[in-house]
Amino acid sequence: MKTIFRYLAIAAFIAVVGGVGLLFTPLGERPLTFLLPVGDVETVNFAELKLTGAPNQFLMCPPGFCGAKPSADSPVFDVPVARLLARWREVVAAQPRVERLAVDEDGRQIDYIQRSARFRFPDIVTVRFIAVSPSQSALAIYSRSIYGESDFGVNRKRIDAWLTFLREGL
Repeated sequence: MKTIFRYLAIAAFIAVVGGVGLLFTPLGERPLTFLLPVGDVETVNFAELKLTGAPNQFLMCPPGFCGAKPSADSPVFDVPVARLLARWREVVAAQPRVERLAVDEDGRQIDYIQRSARFRFPDIVTVRFIAVSPSQSALAIYSRSIYGESDFGVNRKRIDAWLTFLREGL
């Protein structure tokens, strides 16, 4: 009888280790993505945006553009809005695990989803491109987590990194 329990324990251990190991491989991405769906993404109206107060979000806007108090003011770029948008697309295309979800009619507001490397937690990033003048532009960016209360600063770090890459190519 002890032998049967020993074999069952060994089989259970192998199954658990194998299952956990599978989650950390490319094959494991699909079940994790399935288990952590994005759901419906509401269109963000930056002028009427209200933040939830949860620490798992980051908002960057030009002064006076957003209804909510931003976490940071957006820089003004000395390029036309079309050039800023083109460079943004290059930056986002180079980021891992990013998928474009939606683009508005004028092409100046885009929703993305980026999933975390290990567990594939989805975060939503909405960006709005704003023409300040014919030769200057700015961004409004709202990055937020779908799951969890805290993001350990991931949303802010993501936007800071993306803006660093953006500036390098302008």
